[in-house]
Parts: sequence; structure tokens; C-alpha cells
Amino acid sequence: MDERSLVLVIGPGRSGTSSMAGSLAASGFHVPASIKGNDTNPTGFFEPRWVVDLHKRFLKGTGLGNLDSDPDGQTVVAEIKADPEVRRTIREWLEARFETNPRLVLKDPRMVWFTELWVDVARELGVEPGFVIMLRHPSEVSASRTTYYSVRDVAAVSGWINVALLSEQLTADSPRKFVHYPDLLADWRTELAGVGNSLGITFDPPIDQRPHPVDELLDPALRRMSPGWDEIAVPRVLSDLADRTFDALLVEAGSDAPGDRAPIAALREEYRELWAFAQTMTRFHRLRQEEAIRRKTVRRVRSQLQQEAESSGLLGKVRRRLGSH
Repeated sequence: MDERSLVLVIGPGRSGTSSMAGSLAASGFHVPASIKGNDTNPTGFFEPRWVVDLHKRFLKGTGLGNLDSDPDGQTVVAEIKADPEVRRTIREWLEARFETNPRLVLKDPRMVWFTELWVDVARELGVEPGFVIMLRHPSEVSASRTTYYSVRDVAAVSGWINVALLSEQLTADSPRKFVHYPDLLADWRTELAGVGNSLGITFDPPIDQRPHPVDELLDPALRRMSPGWDEIAVPRVLSDLADRTFDALLVEAGSDAPGDRAPIAALREEYRELWAFAQTMTRFHRLRQEEAIRRKTVRRVRSQLQQEAESSGLLGKVRRRLGSH
């Protein structure tokens, strides 16, 4: 019997993905060469260094961010995901990890852009990956990202909407479980039991064991932000859409069976329209910025060429004078 399991923990960053990955790591799943924690995440990130570095290398130069607000962001990395060499690299890494640890949990904020790639490669190895999608109110996520990563509110909220909806869309055909972050902190045993049922996995030690390593890992004090838009500087149209998106996904979190995806599809289209309007509204501003950058670049290049020419001319005069003696 094949005992290999692969769980991918995804969702907008600062949504409790580290807490979930850590809970799985404390329940019999392995995180290969995990990144250590810091002040922004004191209990640990539970992210494999190799996976993080790989995704960073893929995204370098694309302009695509971890919590990007572009609804067409997937097209930016389409060529990367289709590269046979990329697939071979991931396959070899996964095969090697499975040889020593048949049950793996992978988590990285950039994973959403490469979800299809990991699913395809895992299936080639005969493993059907399962997903845990973490949910946390977008105002909390925005406040957390602004506090720890200096991300502007509009970018954080629009990025949350886009990545949350994308996470739902990309996992629709895979075993998955939505988990509300406050619920995980309040009663992790119930939430992990739901994950086990939805993904068909078991835990070691069993979640009914008391005490359990997860008891020491999770602390309600980890939730250092509260939901609410009073301190979040975003237009009402964006906060309203974020609220409705969160509510729709929360319905999924509370259901053990697939629900009607039409409302979420409608929200995705609404967000795409809002994004298009925003691009149109800022078009001339962006063109002015691009022109200003172009002019600044031209001036800098001309200045460098002039300095090189003057330096070359001066050097020539020195050489001629030395040659006359």
C-alpha cells in the first residue's frame, strides 16, 4: 500500500499558513529543511528552504509578487510551469524526499503561482496532493502585512482578494479543506480532524492524544490583529468586495461537501472588472511615470557617455605629452 502523502498549505500570506503547516509537522508530516522563525513569525515558518528558493528564482524578473493583485498573474509564469526541465527538477526533488519521508507538507506564500505545476508532478509520481487553504479576514491580513512587511493597504487587500479567489479556483478538482485561522487557534483538534477527513490522511501522534505537540505550538495570542476596516485605508468598493469574498469562502470552510461555486465565480469576475477599471483610471498616470523614467535614464546615459568621452580625451592628452619628452 502506497503510504505517500503530500499536503500543500496555501492561502494569502499572514493567514495562518505557518500555524497550519506547523500543526501538520507536529502530527506526523515532514517539512524538508524548514526555514527558522524570526520576529515576524516566532514559532517558525515551516517552509522548505529549497521550495522557497526555487519559487523566488522563478519569480525573479517577472514583476509578480507573493500577494499580487493581477488576476492574470498565472499567465506570467505559464512558460516556467511548462518547462520540462523545471518539471524534472521538482520531480527529482520530490522523489528524493519521499524516499526518506513518505508524508510531506509544503508551504510557501509563492506556492499559489505554481500550484498546477506541483499537482501535475505529484500525480506523475502516483501521489494525489491535498490542499489546506487558510482563511483570515482580509482586514486582519492587511493590518498584519502593513505592520510586518510595510505593504500598503490597497495592495494588501486587493492582493488578498485575488490570491484567495485564485486558491479556490486552482484547487477545485483536488482534495481540499478550508480552515478559518481563528477556528484553528480556538480548537485545533476539530479543525485537523476536518482536514484529515477531507484529505484522507491520518496523524501521528493521533490528535486525540493529550498532551499533544500542537498544544505547545498554537497559542490564541498568535492572533495579534483584529478584524475591522477602521484603520485600513482602502475605498469602500474594495473593502465590500473583500468582505463578500471572505464570507463566500467561509461558507466553503464550514461545509464538508462541495458547494455552489457560482457565487465565487461571480466574485472573481467582479474583481476582474474592478481591476480593469483601476488600470484604465490610472493609464495616463502610468504613462507619465514611464516617460519620466525614460527621460531620467536617457539623461543618465548621456552623462555617463560624456564623462567617458572627457576622461578618454584627457587621457589622450596626457599620453601625447608624455610621448613628446
